[in-house]
Amino acid sequence: MPQDTSNPHTSGNVTIPVIDFSLFTSNPEECSRLVGEASQNIGFFYLKNHGLPQDLIDKMFDTSEGFFQRPFDAKSKHMIGRDNTGYSPMKSETLDPETQTQGDLKEAYNARTWSIDSDITLYFAQDDKELQARIGEFFKGLHDLARNVMQCFAIALQVPETAGGRHYFDRSHQWDAKSGTTLRFLHYPQQTGDPNTPLAGSHTDYGSITLLMQKDIAGLEVQASRIHKNVPWVAAPVIPNTILVNIADHLQMWTNGLLKSTKHRVMYNPQQLHHSRYSIACFIHANDSTKLDPIPTPLITQEMRAEGVEFEEGRNMTAGEYLDWRLAQTYKFDQKAGGTM
Repeated sequence: MPQDTSNPHTSGNVTIPVIDFSLFTSNPEECSRLVGEASQNIGFFYLKNHGLPQDLIDKMFDTSEGFFQRPFDAKSKHMIGRDNTGYSPMKSETLDPETQTQGDLKEAYNARTWSIDSDITLYFAQDDKELQARIGEFFKGLHDLARNVMQCFAIALQVPETAGGRHYFDRSHQWDAKSGTTLRFLHYPQQTGDPNTPLAGSHTDYGSITLLMQKDIAGLEVQASRIHKNVPWVAAPVIPNTILVNIADHLQMWTNGLLKSTKHRVMYNPQQLHHSRYSIACFIHANDSTKLDPIPTPLITQEMRAEGVEFEEGRNMTAGEYLDWRLAQTYKFDQKAGGTM
């Protein structure tokens, strides 16, 4: 694992840049240029100096490990259903249903903005209400960071002031609004594995952006071949004190493909023979009622629509409808899987 976070991670001619997010305060235009450049290229970038306390991140990883090390009966009270909260066991999710022969080799626990104060999150916190509050603090901190990143997109996309300027995305990404925004704790158990078989299938994310924290063991790979044909996949290593950001489907549709929702997957790492892999993802979604039509910017033309052709079906949906559609492809909910989105 690289320790020098001042340099980007490179494979061949492909670079996943590391952006100093303190620039957002000191030089927002330059910060936005770097975010926009990375997003048009590979669709992934690391943030250092992101403002989220490392001790809080560490506490969340400790909480995750404590939960997932429990026996199945002690972590399965709230099984995941159509409301996309609670526990999903090994092989219950298939992120690449067209090519996978088995479900993903991971387990996860989801919290939503509306479930932070509920028994769903208290159960994950093992009935510790103070810890439940820390999880809520963590989730809200990630959402605030994401809104700042979304301001960078608005600046980079030159959204006119008459349409909202740098704050264009603020009204469509509100903490208290109904949305698909999800905090997900992931565990890839200690196991033997085939280096050619994904632990989590190739997929894009279903929202606006995703913030990912990794710990100790790498495994994430990014499909660079959409832009760099000679480098099909590039590793996204664990870089201490950074958060990895990736573009998701909303931004690809909103920008007619100018920004890339890049496929990614998790592959077996030999370290998992003796150790579990943990990660935490915060999937940021627009408010459920938000349309996925192209946004006002001089950088997007109708001729660019072909760049996002794989998302054409989603263009006629709202953000909430799109999430329902994608989750239905990912999970096989039975008739007893309660709740609606």
